[in-house]
Amino acid sequence: MFVVLIAFSCWVVSAGTAAAHTALASSDPAEGTMEDTAPAVVTLTFTENISPEFANIAVSGSDGRNWVSGPAQVTGPLLRISLSPDLPDGADYTVGYRVVSADGHPVSGSFSFTVAPVSGASAPPPPTTAAPTTTTTSPTATPPTSSGPLGSDSKTSVLTAAAAGLLLGGAIVFWQSRRRRRNDPPHNEPS
Repeated sequence: MFVVLIAFSCWVVSAGTAAAHTALASSDPAEGTMEDTAPAVVTLTFTENISPEFANIAVSGSDGRNWVSGPAQVTGPLLRISLSPDLPDGADYTVGYRVVSADGHPVSGSFSFTVAPVSGASAPPPPTTAAPTTTTTSPTATPPTSSGPLGSDSKTSVLTAAAAGLLLGGAIVFWQSRRRRRNDPPHNEPS
């Protein structure tokens, strides 16, 4: 029983640190910017290293075409992708990404930028999104956008896991004590 409680305590403590998954820290081009010329590369910087095997990125125009040219390149927390050299000016582009953080949790999101029209053409309206949209497919936590205390979803998950562990521990203790009583011979006290 003591070993179960120690193992459970270690698990609860480690669950708090694992709940802080990677998040997008910055990008080039940045969210909502108007670029004077079409970028040749899009670079995403995350808050921790990401897995090169599971890094996916798409740069789509308003027509739905993916303008990515070549495979994604991952170096620690950086994800770089080359764009097609014929990326049209005067258009909005959406960067969508899905990566797996160093702790094994998938993280995805998207943001937009605009390439300015060539001189003499009318400018398109600016993108309507104001902040990066970051989501995660992890059932227990949403990645934080800044380093701070655990979010309420993470705290709820840890507390739920703690309650489940205590119930499991109690069930094991109850089962063991019943089993011991059945196996122990009856004690006869002299009168």
